[in-house]
Amino acid sequence: MFISNESLSNIYLEELNNAKVKSLIPNTVLIFAFLLASLVGNGLVLFVYKFKLKSKTDDRYFIPCLALVDMIACSIGATHSISMNFNPFNFRNDLICKLIWTLHQSISLSSALLLLAIAVQRYIKVSRLLNSSMSLRSKRLTIISILIGSIVISVPCLVLYGEDEVVLKYENRTITGYNCGAVPNVNRYFLFGYSVTLLLMCLSGIFALIILYCLILRIIYRQESFRRRNTYRPNKHSLNVRAQHSSGNTIQTDISNYNQQENTNGGSDIKGHISSAIQTGHQSKFVRIICLITRKHRFSIMFFLITILSCISYLPRIALMIIESAIASFWDNLTDTEYVIALCVYRGHLLNTVVNPVIYLVFDTVFRSSCQQLCCRN
Repeated sequence: MFISNESLSNIYLEELNNAKVKSLIPNTVLIFAFLLASLVGNGLVLFVYKFKLKSKTDDRYFIPCLALVDMIACSIGATHSISMNFNPFNFRNDLICKLIWTLHQSISLSSALLLLAIAVQRYIKVSRLLNSSMSLRSKRLTIISILIGSIVISVPCLVLYGEDEVVLKYENRTITGYNCGAVPNVNRYFLFGYSVTLLLMCLSGIFALIILYCLILRIIYRQESFRRRNTYRPNKHSLNVRAQHSSGNTIQTDISNYNQQENTNGGSDIKGHISSAIQTGHQSKFVRIICLITRKHRFSIMFFLITILSCISYLPRIALMIIESAIASFWDNLTDTEYVIALCVYRGHLLNTVVNPVIYLVFDTVFRSSCQQLCCRN
């Protein structure tokens, strides 16, 4: 029976593809776990905030939007990752590759820009600008602008990414494989410039978020510190009355005891107790203000934490995108273990979509109680 060279190459390519699929099983399992957790968590958030919560406050307006974006981002990202894991050397659909890259990029940008819009909204509310809140029309226009801007920024992916031929070695044979990645015939400077532009946009967004939330936390701390001083400031009249009714003998006895202890111990113990008491008072005051801020401004703290985790999860991906655009053979030179580790880092931003529902559960007491009622009812 005669087997053509093309058929033999296809057989070898299938063997290489299957071997690679086995080495990527840990990453595939991780992506499946991310997808399942994101669908359950964000689906619960959407259901509870849309149908179970009676009070539609200004603080909660962007939460269902962010949950929906996170769900779509994780679904597209996980589908893309799983399809590439099952076809690392045999991905032969250029159009699907281009569409998945573009959709994934646009929805990821939408999530990041939505966090920036939330930070602006929190700043307006805390600093009491523009009647302390964004109007409903402004919020809707913001969401529409974010979607349009994300799509426009992601359009270059239709040109930069697609079906890519990979040269493989198998038993002294050279075999052509197919992968979904950066197109080889595209201008490498254009690809590198696009990746650097995304990095600069990401860093600019992070810098803007840091400034906004620093201003927000500063305003909140000043407000609560000022309110606490006014609330607990002692009344001079009441102090004078208490002083008049207090016994003179007791005051004299306390002073003499203080002088006696100071002469006996050289004053060191008393001064040490006084200084430690002052430090403890300052620390306890600071801790009380922080606890009050966390309790009273929990939505601002919640979105601040979500933003930090999002920035941490996206930076490694963009860094690897720059490396792979600068070094064309970056992924080819990695061992199987290094490849799996780099791939987990590259796709680690999906973890952000899983963590957000947990953060809502911790900080939003109304959402938490609604979830508890659903669980008890079921």
